[in-house]
Amino acid sequence: MDKQLNFCPVRHRAIINANALAIQSETLLITYRVLDKTLNLLSRQLLNLNLQAGDRLVCISENSLKVILLQLTCIRLGIIFCPLNPRFSTAEIDQRLSLLKSDFIWFAHPKKHSHLSSLSIDFSIPQGEGMTLSPLKIDPQKVCNIIFTSGSSGQPKAVMHCFSNHYYSALGSKSGIALGGKDRNLLSLPLFHISGFATVIRTMIAGAALVVSAEKLSVSLLKKEKITHLSLVATQLYRLLSNLDFQAKELSIKHLLLGGSLFSDRLLVQTRQRGFVYHLSYGLSEMSSQVATSTNSKKLLLLPGQQVKIVNNEICLRGKMRFAGYFNGDLASSRLPDNQWFCSKDLGALIGNELCIFGRTDRLIISGGENIQAEELELVLLNFAHIKQAYVVAVTDPVFGERPAAFVDWQNGEIKQQQLQIYLQDKLSSYKQPLHYFLLPEQTGFKVSLKALQMIAQVAHNKTL
Repeated sequence: MDKQLNFCPVRHRAIINANALAIQSETLLITYRVLDKTLNLLSRQLLNLNLQAGDRLVCISENSLKVILLQLTCIRLGIIFCPLNPRFSTAEIDQRLSLLKSDFIWFAHPKKHSHLSSLSIDFSIPQGEGMTLSPLKIDPQKVCNIIFTSGSSGQPKAVMHCFSNHYYSALGSKSGIALGGKDRNLLSLPLFHISGFATVIRTMIAGAALVVSAEKLSVSLLKKEKITHLSLVATQLYRLLSNLDFQAKELSIKHLLLGGSLFSDRLLVQTRQRGFVYHLSYGLSEMSSQVATSTNSKKLLLLPGQQVKIVNNEICLRGKMRFAGYFNGDLASSRLPDNQWFCSKDLGALIGNELCIFGRTDRLIISGGENIQAEELELVLLNFAHIKQAYVVAVTDPVFGERPAAFVDWQNGEIKQQQLQIYLQDKLSSYKQPLHYFLLPEQTGFKVSLKALQMIAQVAHNKTL
């Protein structure tokens, strides 16, 4: 079971199936043998730039072949890959750089980050057969990346992973979502988020083909590239379903992995009616992606190797997928003991092997002495036909303590607030119904910033007092 754990996954695949397709971009088809040679060239460059094992390489880029190559090279060399969202403001990037304390930064667009200096790296793809390959050992217990959480309800945290975390996460995922050499996995989520990072690692370990494209996600792209595996957040699924050509019989898709936020019953019913096999997933950065996953239902089953206990209704987790610790500026003091439980702040229950998710401890709204779970309200709002996405936050109120307020992304931009309030009358008790409705602002991060939404709502609420 652990035969690949101590070896570079790309070299392993280059030895056993050198001519299999590893990565496809807009202009290139790269086999595992060629990918291995490319990583060799990049390795020499990074070493010549004075990077060594344990150093942190910061990469500021949208998804691209170049940043994937750096991710895989870092695993090979023991360098710590630190991807950052290129849409972040200068202040947001500087805040993360101040924690990472790295002299090694590479970014794709110099004009966007003119106050920083980027490493000069040649990403040329070599050709030719090359020499006979031998297995390449790595240390799977050393930290190989730092990924920042979204910071949706607080300050972002720098989550450290070892290769072993990703390896066992990939094995767990594969137990429910088969992935093999003939499959084509689209990198549809960002590499600076655990979901995108895990997509790359799962694909390489399985010996499948990773498809990376700058083209916007669409039915035509999925058809053209013969995609078999696709990971989506709710907004992406909504957009695809709006195209009547998004049908399983018209595409090569075997599995849809859904995560990142709540999915309305309406979206799931449509997905099933279109003939797709979908998998809802509960996961988090601290557990290297998936923890529990369903198949064409809402029944989340624990993946192999996950250890879960419920303490005061809070989900606590550990196992070989559990992260190495939050980076605090020093690697050694940032490491957590191997057997320590991680308390997730997610509320839930464990019934046999089924994990039920109720919401987050930090999203409980107490209004007039009544407890309101924000996620419960969001799910009701999402099932209203005219809403694409909805988030609920609390505003402080002098009379009730807290009141719920909703941010809504309306279908086709048509506000149907009056119809919504009629719809909610028999769906939610009066004290649970949002006091205010706001338009959902455009977000720069992968996940919505609930903290930013709460500040907007509070300012508006204060004006009404």
